[in-house]
Amino acid sequence: MLFRRTLTLVAGLGLAAIVAGCGDDAPTEPTPPPVPTNLAVAQLSLTSVRVSWTASTGADRYILERASATQPGVFTAVGGSITGTSFDDTGLTAGTAYSYRVAAATGTAVSTYATPVSITTGLKAATVQGNITANRTFYKDTVYTLKGFIKVTTGATLTIQPGTKIVGDLATPGSSLWILRGAKIDAQGTAAEPIVFTSANAPGNRKPGDWGGIIIIGNGIINRTGTPINTEGGAAGVAENYAGGTDNADNSGVLRYVRIEFAGYDISNGAGQELNALSMYAVGSGTRIEYIQTMSGLDDSFEWWGGAVDTRYLVSYESGDDHFDWTEGYQGCNQFLIALQTQRLVPASGAGTFSSDPRGFEADGCDPVANSGCTVTTTNASTPYSRPVFANFTLVGPGQLGGFPADGNGIVLRRATAGILTNGIVARWPGVGFQVRDAFTDSLRLRDSLTVANVVLAENGPLATPTHYDADGLDTTPAAESSRRFGQAAKYAGKNHRTGTQAAALFTSLNPAGLDWTPKTTAGQPDPTTGGGTVVPTTLNARVAGYPYTGGWASTTYVGAAAPTGAKWWDGWTVYLIN
Repeated sequence: MLFRRTLTLVAGLGLAAIVAGCGDDAPTEPTPPPVPTNLAVAQLSLTSVRVSWTASTGADRYILERASATQPGVFTAVGGSITGTSFDDTGLTAGTAYSYRVAAATGTAVSTYATPVSITTGLKAATVQGNITANRTFYKDTVYTLKGFIKVTTGATLTIQPGTKIVGDLATPGSSLWILRGAKIDAQGTAAEPIVFTSANAPGNRKPGDWGGIIIIGNGIINRTGTPINTEGGAAGVAENYAGGTDNADNSGVLRYVRIEFAGYDISNGAGQELNALSMYAVGSGTRIEYIQTMSGLDDSFEWWGGAVDTRYLVSYESGDDHFDWTEGYQGCNQFLIALQTQRLVPASGAGTFSSDPRGFEADGCDPVANSGCTVTTTNASTPYSRPVFANFTLVGPGQLGGFPADGNGIVLRRATAGILTNGIVARWPGVGFQVRDAFTDSLRLRDSLTVANVVLAENGPLATPTHYDADGLDTTPAAESSRRFGQAAKYAGKNHRTGTQAAALFTSLNPAGLDWTPKTTAGQPDPTTGGGTVVPTTLNARVAGYPYTGGWASTTYVGAAAPTGAKWWDGWTVYLIN
């Protein structure tokens, strides 16, 4: 019995040794890297797309596969062994739906594939040339090229479907879209499918001034006298008369969820006549303009000449001149506006040059240059005054950026403008936060026709001058306008202005790679999430009583363009792409 048990024990030990030996000799399978995230597909042209994703930790290459609508679910590898995180897939068929998926690999280990992402390449390409004299629709299955100055004439309506892309002809400088008096535009995109006006160049090669922009001319009232009074563009023979309007309730149509990128053009070869991203001449309050973004423009982003159109949810990133500019008796009400300037971009060759005095807000009553039909003196000014309402605005400048003009101020009020500016943030402007530039404009402040209230100012002025106002004390009337400064801090006492030293401390993120305008509380800085003793301007409620948008005018206690909680209204349909 002992001998048998010994043999059994020896046999058991031998088997264990054999099993252990097999385990030691077996290869260990490598662990696959994580599945790539943020898979995205963007169209480069009618027959090419760019597929991109976020790198996976430990991956040494990626496997990209494509399926088409003709064989859905049948994926075939494209691009070979890809070591980067993007691939340009060319030679596709126009008007075809494609799906892409990607996996990460290291050695022989391969992750599972990311959830497929689909795109449909453009179906058709159409060139638009000459005036649009009858009703016409632009469809989202077509990329439209504007060749020259395209004018929608009286009685015609241009309808643009959600998701439509419109570009300017690169060989025809200043190619642009004009909605003339008596015509209409019906461009109603959605957050998921914004309408995009942009450069015809491929991403990475786009510049400010690649095309002209959008010009709308209504039948509203302006304060200039004489006829004709032409839009900018006379030197090129394309100007339009906007004088004599009598209807501030005029309707020029709808712009909703629209992006306007890489626009602007010096139409006068240096004589001060430029096309902006969106120019609004005498546009009436029957027009609806909301959820509009401009990006990388050559001149102003948004400019109003008279009229009374109301707007909301406007975004301006990287303007060549002013982000928001009004003049000639503009009367509209505007709420929730964002401006961001971080740099000076390089304009397209031959498109023009950037301004010497870019600002967040540039506000005029009327510009009294020779033969302008404007009057601005110490005792009289053209009427009706410019008297808009701008509320819940966020204006962020470039700081002490080398090469940026010293006159780059957050807000400049001049030439007899009235109005109400309230609940704003003005930060990081190299000049000053805000200033009132002349005696007549200052007299409107004294008469409560010009009110600036509830503004947080931070990091404005050379070396972040603590007052953030212009305070040179010159209340006389010297000869040079540039030395007349009426925007002293003491004159705005009691208007609930607060100052800080850190612009970035006011927001969730000022990083262009992930902008989040939600205000936040930071110790030692003004709190933009609370009113801090909000001042309600005397005439504000009466002015905004007829605000025409869903939900009406929002009464807020926070300052800036974003609420401390709730939906981020700019999310999903805006972009930050400088080229």
